[in-house]
Amino acid sequence: MDESSGTLPVPKRRVFLTPMRVTVVAPSPSLAPFVRRFEVVETSEASTRTLLPEPGLVLGIRFGGRAALLGGGRPEALPQSSVTGLRTTVRQMRTSAGGGIVVVKFRPAGAALFFDSPLHEVFGAIRPLTDWVPARDVDRLESRLAEAKDHATRIALVEAFLLERMGKRRSDGLVVAALREIQSAPDSIRIGALADALDVSLDLLEKRFRRIVGCSPKQFSTILRLRGAVERHRQGMSLTQLSLEAGFYDQAHFIRHFRSMAGVSPRRFLEGGAYC
Repeated sequence: MDESSGTLPVPKRRVFLTPMRVTVVAPSPSLAPFVRRFEVVETSEASTRTLLPEPGLVLGIRFGGRAALLGGGRPEALPQSSVTGLRTTVRQMRTSAGGGIVVVKFRPAGAALFFDSPLHEVFGAIRPLTDWVPARDVDRLESRLAEAKDHATRIALVEAFLLERMGKRRSDGLVVAALREIQSAPDSIRIGALADALDVSLDLLEKRFRRIVGCSPKQFSTILRLRGAVERHRQGMSLTQLSLEAGFYDQAHFIRHFRSMAGVSPRRFLEGGAYC
């Protein structure tokens, strides 16, 4: 299954993107059921990157530089430490020179063990980590990350931070089952039929799914469809082929849908290649 679904462990590896360096690290066994991957992102000079929607919430703790969202007029300065909710649209982020951040990419439903409020409340938003964690604790973590001599130390600090805040709530079996079905066939899933198969009302399924995953089942399948289309293009599939593989009626339907999410045509976006 594609890694974007959040179901496979990620091996430790390094990826270099000039002028940006991204170090990817797999979580420890204690956090692996909830965290898909850690990334340490560093920028040697100011740079802009296009961010695809993620299948789980994202926590970022910055230890160097600053970042802002682009689009819609003036750049929007981001908190040094933040929680990014799920979304179905592409974003552009501008990072200053000397930037450094530890990014935690949660698995679908994984963040629910660490944040008390219903996760759909942060859908499409980026909120300061201090909305959940005392400011003094966030300041201390940022300072320790800035003082750390290497990335292994930084990851260890963030893992300890997460383990201290891991709740004792049990996973929701209904949501787990729904996630499994959507991830197995995001291009063809029908949410009404899924609710029937799980023997619950559509309203109940959507309420519990939104609270724990951070979006509706339909929105979640849309995120997976976009990421699947991008991955197929990376593997060399033509736009005509991938529009059909992604479950659209035809290429025109796919183009309209993709443009609503990315703001540009799929050809312009995918052939640009500057996304992650």
